[in-house]
Amino acid sequence: MDLKEVINGLRLRGSDTTAIEAKAASGGLPTSLTPTLSAFANMPGGGLVILGLDEAAGFRATGVPEATKVAAALASRARQAFDPPILLSVDIEQFEGLDLVVARVHETPTSAKPCSVKKTGQAFLRFADGDYALSRLEMDGFTANRTRPRFDEAVVPGTSHSDLDIDRLDDFLATARSMDRRLRTLDDQTLLTKIGVLLDDQVTVAGLLALGEYPQQHLPHCTIRAALQTDDTSSVRALDSATFTGPIAAILDDAVNWVARNSRNRIVQTPTGQVTTQLDPPAIAVRELVANALVHRDLAEWASSRSIDLRLTNTTMRITNPGGLYGITAERLGVHPLTSARNRRLLEICKFVRTGDANVVEALASGIPATIAALGAANMPPPRFFDQALAFTVTVDRSTRMASFGPQSITSSEQQLLDILDGPRTVNEIAELLAVSNNAVHKRLASLRSKGLVVMVGGKGQPSTYCRATD
Repeated sequence: MDLKEVINGLRLRGSDTTAIEAKAASGGLPTSLTPTLSAFANMPGGGLVILGLDEAAGFRATGVPEATKVAAALASRARQAFDPPILLSVDIEQFEGLDLVVARVHETPTSAKPCSVKKTGQAFLRFADGDYALSRLEMDGFTANRTRPRFDEAVVPGTSHSDLDIDRLDDFLATARSMDRRLRTLDDQTLLTKIGVLLDDQVTVAGLLALGEYPQQHLPHCTIRAALQTDDTSSVRALDSATFTGPIAAILDDAVNWVARNSRNRIVQTPTGQVTTQLDPPAIAVRELVANALVHRDLAEWASSRSIDLRLTNTTMRITNPGGLYGITAERLGVHPLTSARNRRLLEICKFVRTGDANVVEALASGIPATIAALGAANMPPPRFFDQALAFTVTVDRSTRMASFGPQSITSSEQQLLDILDGPRTVNEIAELLAVSNNAVHKRLASLRSKGLVVMVGGKGQPSTYCRATD
């Protein structure tokens, strides 16, 4: 970590961030730091605390009197004031001739979350630059994730074979037998039990969501709520809103069609020179991202009042589903071919559920790469992922940034960097967001600067940040 670049980024931004908190600490270790420590410990990736900077004065360095004692007090509080204890890496670093206390707050293991304050029993999460107390239900959500979730395997009381959609069920049985030879010799009842649709003659949560005639009779929260919003300041904010119900395949089709209805056509020139018309955003990308949200949403009791949220604005499509990532980090999505399923049984069933000319999912970790490829083919930046511990959000830009720069050749890695430059960023910040080395960032920046797409703010002997040429 380059402390100078981190602080310069805070000064340019003018506020703390989701992962960085700075405090003056002129009177010793601040008591107000306690919620922040809990929040960072509960957030994916943890966070960074810098003591000796005055945010009210534009993050002016004020230093920490008796920095050694403050660092020791911080480490002591982390060990004694929280359950479970917080793991810190604490250093005293010189900056502009003053001592700063810099502490990396490590994420608490999933098996021990939430990290709460012993004195009050309260736990916190971080949003933007603030710390927010968790509700009791949200704390239950962390507790439920300490072991592999099995909520999709539970039976839905009062259900039976009659709650399944006959036509979908017949198609499911035929598809399952055609794709898995070990299922071909099983009778219907045995197959449905083996694959997890039925348990003791009752329908499971996974079976009802995938094949139910109307799952919302028993699981009213398993819907998608969609809204088209304007980006202006007029009083009319939602132009088209809808709630999609039914089994997963029906919800998926309805959501994709709704996005298409509210999307504009774009004229796209392919690398071979062919001109085609495509929806903005591309239908393939919409389908894969919506399917992921439907299959991977949290089904625990704490999330029983939360639907998947789908929002379209003039410039973005955003999908938020209850529950953070399970078994993988946002940085690894689409990079490593890792199949990670919060709802393993639901995922397995949906492999055999067809919608249109494709299955709902392939369960081969191919959805995100297919999304990135579809957006790239449409000359659009890749999606952005935000794991918020108890929620997961993916954002897709509807208006292409690459097209605004003309027909220059940009690699996918350069486009990833360009996409995160939503404001001035330091090399360290870029490297952390992209999970690459500083050297790799410098190479991409040099290429983008040579194309006139990125400019450097600062100069020799001064802290440097980078932003898009159009900013």
